[in-house]
Amino acid sequence: MELSALGNCYRSFLRCIELISKLPVVAGYYLAPWLAYYGFSPVRQDEALIKQALSDAGRKFSLTEWQQLWRKRLADHAIFCLNIFKQPTLSATWVKKHVSLDSELLDTLLAEHNSVLFLTYHHAYQHSLCGVLGVSGWHLNALAAPEKSSAIFAFIGPYICKLHQGCAMHFNGGKYLFFDRDITGARMTKRALAEGGILISLNDFASPAEKCAAIPVFNRFITAPAGSVKLACRMGIPIVAGGMLRHGQDYQVVIRQLDNSQDVAAIMRDYFAFLAEIVADAPHFWDGWNWFSALPSDAPENIND
Repeated sequence: MELSALGNCYRSFLRCIELISKLPVVAGYYLAPWLAYYGFSPVRQDEALIKQALSDAGRKFSLTEWQQLWRKRLADHAIFCLNIFKQPTLSATWVKKHVSLDSELLDTLLAEHNSVLFLTYHHAYQHSLCGVLGVSGWHLNALAAPEKSSAIFAFIGPYICKLHQGCAMHFNGGKYLFFDRDITGARMTKRALAEGGILISLNDFASPAEKCAAIPVFNRFITAPAGSVKLACRMGIPIVAGGMLRHGQDYQVVIRQLDNSQDVAAIMRDYFAFLAEIVADAPHFWDGWNWFSALPSDAPENIND
């Protein structure tokens, strides 16, 4: 699908989801996936790409298994879109009822160190995860690409802004830290880690930076950015990895503390190892399948930590 067609499809889908969001929650959780299954979800075009990526990663599925997996992915994207409109009404009562979260680990780390670097992954609920952590009472900042960097910003720009605004209102004084240059990102990261609270960082994509280490992910290699990890190690700040999974109308936040006494490459390997554990049971979780097949199957030369 060409860019303009994709942008128009995405905008039309979001307009329909916005109407659905005005209905009671139970109805919304039923109708949004239904629209994706039988309507015009903008991610339907990715099915062949995702299926090939999972095959490249060594995952094989029967026809029935694939249909079930793909329906889960369509449903997750539809609920992500629904949450754009529901996010402002997120409350502590709702989180307590619908989200399973090990708050003790984060409370302990923050009490001892004041700051935590939270490495998450590109997935349907990465923004909802930020909202949940904020509503749970923690001060939060989140590193993010500039809103206008989206290839279809001209079509869905207002919805992208609404997504960020709806989440950030729960950050307890924190905000999205938009950056598009390494030096700017480094300054923002250092300032946020020194400020205290939780800093959200996504590090599961390929970076052209020459100093990125080549990390194995499944049977490929990825030169993932590790600047936030390097700064956290240098500042003695603990690092956790995690994400949020949906089960019907309920969610589970999975978190694992990473050993920051290791070198940066080892921490990044553990970060991707945790991702592998998550997708072993929930292969639809990771949005990185969209770019996985383009990763090299051999470690790139002349790349060091």
